[in-house]
Amino acid sequence: MISGIPSALRIAFWMGLSALAFGCLMGLVRHVGQDMHVLTISFWRFVFSLLLFAPWFLKVGIENLKTKRLSLHLARAGFLIVSSVSLLTAIQLMPLDEATALSFTTPLFAVIGAVLFLGESAGPRRWAALAVGFFGILVILRPGMEIVSWAALLVLLSAITFAGVILCGKVLVRTESPELVVAYIALVSVPMSLIPALFYWQWPNLEQYGWLILIALSSNLNMYGIAKALQLGDASATQPYDFLRLPTTAGVGWIAFGETSDVITWLGALIIFASTIYITHRETMAKRESDSEPRP
Repeated sequence: MISGIPSALRIAFWMGLSALAFGCLMGLVRHVGQDMHVLTISFWRFVFSLLLFAPWFLKVGIENLKTKRLSLHLARAGFLIVSSVSLLTAIQLMPLDEATALSFTTPLFAVIGAVLFLGESAGPRRWAALAVGFFGILVILRPGMEIVSWAALLVLLSAITFAGVILCGKVLVRTESPELVVAYIALVSVPMSLIPALFYWQWPNLEQYGWLILIALSSNLNMYGIAKALQLGDASATQPYDFLRLPTTAGVGWIAFGETSDVITWLGALIIFASTIYITHRETMAKRESDSEPRP
């Protein structure tokens, strides 16, 4: 990017690119999942994502991949696999925009996990924001008006386990470099995802290999766009653009699969998103206050 462009516009660009990649990822998985089991798709996604990291591994060398926290890396990869398989399964069974709307709940579960397992504190305003966010979930699920689907519960499981990925990452970066944390989740996810995939194994044909490579590219571009945006600003600056994932997935669902959006789904998504924006803002303000305190 040209250095003269304001950082706010560059953040918008990278988050927009990330959202577009996420929408493509959802559509590609829906398409490939018509002929291939999601456990197999998940495995090949991790394989090709790892291959895309190969130049970086060659650059840093094996000696720089040592860790004293292998068990936590394994737990983090396990959370990621469960999250991935749950979401990939759900989008075969429900509209893409509804799945995306429910996936916005990850920050809510991350806050609860941080309080329960990392000893972080949450004030009354943050708990109130969480309550608003969970009300948004009820708006989308509409319990009582219709039966809550298993697909919706799978998306919530995906959000909960991805919150586990975030929390494990928070602990790991206290003692290890971000590069090492990224490297290990790429390395460990392949053998761990292979075990369940063997029960539904099938070799992709040539066309499916092409789709799987596009899935890996979309997945990596989604994460890369977020990482680049976070380099330019903190989470409070990037989080508002995360809502772009909803119109991109809704667009993919409409163009590729003839899906139409539900007004109630968008309303619930806005409620959830507003609560996560507030929580992110509060966490950013608390971090700045902590960083500005004089050290003894």
